[in-house]
Amino acid sequence: MKQKGKIRLLLCAFVTAALLAGCGSQSAPEQSRTPTPPVSTDTLTPSTPKPAEPPVQGQTATIYVGTKAGGFAEYPLEYEEELTPEILIQSIADLTGWDLTLAEEVTSGKGGMSVCLANTSSLFSGPPESQRDEFHMFSAEQLAETILDSIQKTLQEGFTGEDGDPDALDIWYYAEDNQPLELPDIGRSWPIDQPYQWVAGE
Repeated sequence: MKQKGKIRLLLCAFVTAALLAGCGSQSAPEQSRTPTPPVSTDTLTPSTPKPAEPPVQGQTATIYVGTKAGGFAEYPLEYEEELTPEILIQSIADLTGWDLTLAEEVTSGKGGMSVCLANTSSLFSGPPESQRDEFHMFSAEQLAETILDSIQKTLQEGFTGEDGDPDALDIWYYAEDNQPLELPDIGRSWPIDQPYQWVAGE
């Protein structure tokens, strides 16, 4: 009995030693690991916000008011959207105070543009009662020549490239219902199939 008791005590001691040795071998790697320091928020580099893009600046066109015979005054026009013939013609109207209402949208074709002013426009009704001093017209003929030449010049310059020839862009005028442009009060008319040109002395 005593011998068995000794054997049991030896087994218990052996098992206990083995367990302790196993725990020591498992904990050793844990102790050898280098601890990772916590990240400090003070060392973080704040993200730099992207600079705001500059606003899109408007482009500039030129409005011409005058006649080929007497010369043209130039006025800058700033615009944001796509430039159209209607914008240019309306800008002449806003600048001068003339009624340049269009009967139809301007049509573009090979080599030129066609313009139809409404019967209610100043081209047919003559100078307005209240005129702006800078654009004062003394007769219906002077006004008609100035309107037609100004629109022609402004469209030619506005829609010709840098290396292009503005005079090569023909402008046709016609009246409502697709009729030739006629101004009987001043004895002027233009065929619908020929580009506009104001001929002095006619």
